[in-house]
Amino acid sequence: MRPSSSPPFRGSGNIKPNIRWLLGCAVGVVLLVGAQANNGVKPFVDPLSLAPLQSSLVSKTQLVCVAQAGNRLVAVGWRGHIVYSEDQGRTWRQAQVPVSVDLTAVTFASATAGWAVGHGGIILRTSDGGLSWSKQQDGFSTGKLMADYYQQRLDQAAEADKPAADSLVEQVRQNYETGPEQPWLDVWFENEQHGYVVGTFNLIMETHDGGEHWTPLLDRVDNPEGLHLSAMNAVDGELYIASERGTVFRLDKTSQRFVALNSGYVGSFFGVTGNAQTLLAYGLRGNVWRSADKGATWSKVDTGIVNTLTGATVLADQRIALVSQGGALLIGDSAGEHFKPSTLSQNLPFASVVEAGKGAVVIVGTQGAQRESVPAFGG
Repeated sequence: MRPSSSPPFRGSGNIKPNIRWLLGCAVGVVLLVGAQANNGVKPFVDPLSLAPLQSSLVSKTQLVCVAQAGNRLVAVGWRGHIVYSEDQGRTWRQAQVPVSVDLTAVTFASATAGWAVGHGGIILRTSDGGLSWSKQQDGFSTGKLMADYYQQRLDQAAEADKPAADSLVEQVRQNYETGPEQPWLDVWFENEQHGYVVGTFNLIMETHDGGEHWTPLLDRVDNPEGLHLSAMNAVDGELYIASERGTVFRLDKTSQRFVALNSGYVGSFFGVTGNAQTLLAYGLRGNVWRSADKGATWSKVDTGIVNTLTGATVLADQRIALVSQGGALLIGDSAGEHFKPSTLSQNLPFASVVEAGKGAVVIVGTQGAQRESVPAFGG
């Protein structure tokens, strides 16, 4: 997940487009495409409709997230690349994917059912453990879904509730007025039916039927500033969202709202992880903040590094592994209080990490996937 200094919502202005100018632009585009075709130049094809090229080198290109699918590992990355490994990360094959937009996250609810998300508002689903993928949503369909949903809410709102409802309509309009530009940053599923996607500018949706239908939840996050929702994860039975300005959101199961937890940190978090003992939020400049009471109170953990932390996983023995943009792999105790750097075969900018059998992890980043040993407990 990348940090962003963008304001929560873009200014909309009040100037309506000139229809004649738009028609002129449309004619110009047609003429340009025709000229390109006549000159042997291929016309533009939307990456939301273009499958990526197949290559044996894909596992060595930029990958940003890796997950377990039963005994298989699946990683996603730039240009719609999805690769999978049947041997715990030693060798990789390229999956069949219908889009070539950059992908940001992948998750599996079982050995076969998984979802991947990314730029252009894409949501992909697999039912064969990551070997092939199909499109469920993109930014075009999501923009319409959200606009229709919140316009209906506005139309049905009581007079006293109309200002809040109108604000949601405006937020959606601003997010999608120039097309499907907003990316999803993470996806999480509780089981094969129930899951969420989260993204920039407070974008969030929920499904109860495996992604066939989605419900917008912008109004169910205590996020009036429209902070980015960078990552989602369940820790010890609670569901959390990592965000900007030191904010972590936790789902209140009674109200079904995501309530803001103030960690005391002022920078961005890019993920949350933990176990029954501890909750960790990690992010910019090597920052890790720890809570032993489900986010009520927090304390800073000394990681010994200053590079941004980008990914984490809990190992089978409950130790916690973190990776950084600076090429570090940190292994912490099960309480998440102390971390030590591991010696690696190569130190490259990393994005995500997953356990890959006993005594090993697979890390993905700018140069694809690499398998590394981890020290034994107490080592």
